[in-house]
Formats: sequence, structure tokens, C-alpha cells
Amino acid sequence: MEARPDVHSLCCMNEECKYFRQNGLGNLTIRKVYGHDRIRYLRCHHCGCEFSERRGSALFNTKIPEEKAVSVIDHLDEGCGVKSTAKLVKVSKDAVRRLIRETGKTSQQIHDKRVRHVRVRALQFDEKWSFIRKKQGHLSALDDAMESGDHWDTISMDPQSKLILSLVPGKRSEQTIRAAVVDTAKRVVKHGPRPAIFTDGEEAYKKAILQAFGTSYKAPGLRRTPIYRVPADLVYTQVIKHRQNGKVVSVEIRPIWGKGKLSTIIAVLGWNKANMSAIERLNGTDRTRNSRKARKTLRFSKRPWYHDAMSWISVVWYNFHHVHRTLGKTPAMAAGLADHPFSTLELMRLIPGGMR
Repeated sequence: MEARPDVHSLCCMNEECKYFRQNGLGNLTIRKVYGHDRIRYLRCHHCGCEFSERRGSALFNTKIPEEKAVSVIDHLDEGCGVKSTAKLVKVSKDAVRRLIRETGKTSQQIHDKRVRHVRVRALQFDEKWSFIRKKQGHLSALDDAMESGDHWDTISMDPQSKLILSLVPGKRSEQTIRAAVVDTAKRVVKHGPRPAIFTDGEEAYKKAILQAFGTSYKAPGLRRTPIYRVPADLVYTQVIKHRQNGKVVSVEIRPIWGKGKLSTIIAVLGWNKANMSAIERLNGTDRTRNSRKARKTLRFSKRPWYHDAMSWISVVWYNFHHVHRTLGKTPAMAAGLADHPFSTLELMRLIPGGMR
């Protein structure tokens, strides 16, 4: 079993404490060690609060040994379902579901804390289809359309480092796409050249990209809504696949803004032409590792919450845990966000609120 994190990397979890969620201040000491996993019980000298070192992590209140909890997440990340994972690891299905729920919640927080101020030259956006309970065409008037039917992941990634910058799960709508674009813009460094952007032919991207990456000003007079302008250095291109009988027959490259700079950007990126290959390969990898997103599966999600939680686990494990075969390192390492591949146990022990 891996060595436990240094006490200085942990933080006080008392919301009323002066040092709440601030690590490295020397205010914590070990009061006792207990349990099969030798969990440390900590005390904060400033507020006197005592708590487990697991509080705030995915392992808090976990009743199974750490090695089994790690095995559960590893099995799920390799494409196993809840039932098969419970059978192979020899734990209950409720234990597996609880770990999905808690690890998914902390994974989203880890992503929010760690994936920031990313320097990128290009961005690719795409939507990945899946479904919950039943496919959209099988819904009846009695089904809740928000809890069942088609469910999409709108994702953005850096095609060079392979880092996933944003995930917004939900229905395929203009609001979902706007949320993904805005969230991505917040995670890219503010100073420096704007990244070149590549999407499919979804029309909602154009307005969302202009609002998130464009420049705005308020016109004189009574008009209150800002007016957005296309910056001179913004390059946006749509890569549209035309299909017949379900097969791709042609690919149309449609420059929207920055057509004169497109060839230069493609040369800098080392491409032969504009493409969406990196994010399309990511979609295939995600469908392989996350059994809930396979196109024909009996392991589909019955609730949106579990589906989204497993999506966040897949994102964080892809960014920080899996070594990319082409890069020879994890996407987070390639993007300068990490200095080593994180193990499953290391990710599950992380306390997102205490990370700086």
C-alpha cells in the first residue's frame, strides 16, 4: 500500500476555523491511528476540531479496505459494470454505487481545482451521445424527459497535450454548448494569443465562441446588451462530415473566422489539414473504458447522477492517471499541470478543498 500523504498536505475541515481548507500551515497533529488501513485521526491546534484525514476525500466513510476501493474504481475504469465489479472485487453493489457517487463528486472538484490557467494553441469541441434508462425514440408520455432518453457529453480538449479542459453533461442544447465553451474559456490562460478552435457543424458554437472568446463593448445610448466583435487573431473552423446511409462520404472544412491564418495555424500544429481526430479518438477511448457509454450495452445508466459521476471519474483518470501512448506521459503532465502520473489511490485520497 502506498505511503500516506504528509500531514502538511492536509487541512482543517472545520468551516469556522481560521485555517479552513488551508494546507501547509503546521496546525495539524496526529491524535491517533485506527482501523485496518491505519487511518490517522487529526487535531487542529487552532480550533481544536478533530477529524479523520479522509474527510473531504472519496474514501470518507468507506467501510471496505482501501485496496478493495481502489480495485472497484480500476474495474469500473476498465469497462466493467456495477454488477460485474461487485462480483469480481467481492463487495456489495451498494458499495460500488457509493464509491461511484463519492469519487465522481470529488473528481469534479479535483478537475475544477487543477485544470486552470492552461496554455493551449488549439481547442477541439465535440458532443458525445449516450442514453439513460432508454433511448429517446422509446420514450413514452409517462417518462420524465429530463431523467431519461438521450444524454450528451459536451467536451473540449487540447489536441496537442490531449488534456480534457471541460465536460458539461446533459441534453444537446444551445445552453449546454454555451456552458462548455464558457467553462473552457475560463480555464485557458488570459494573456497570450487566442487558441484556434475547431468544432463540428453545430450552429450553437458560433454564438457561444464569439461571446466567450470575442471582445465586447457597450454601445452608447439606452442599449444595455453588449455587442460582440470578432478579434483579429481568432481562428474558428468547422469540420463537417457528410454521411450517406450512415457512412462518411466527404469531409467539408468550413473556415468561419480567421481564414487567412488557418494555414499558418495548421502548419504550427503539425497537421496536414484541419481535423477533429484527437477528440474523436478520445470519444472512442471513453466508450471503451466507460461501459455506460457503449453504443449497444446492457450497462446503461438508470439515473443521470450516476452517469455523470462516472463521466467525471473517466475525465480525471484520463487526464491524471493514464499515460498516453503517443505522449509517453499523462495529458496533465504534457500540459504542465502535474509532474507525475497519479495512482488511483492517490486520486481517491485527494481532498479537493485543500488543494492550492
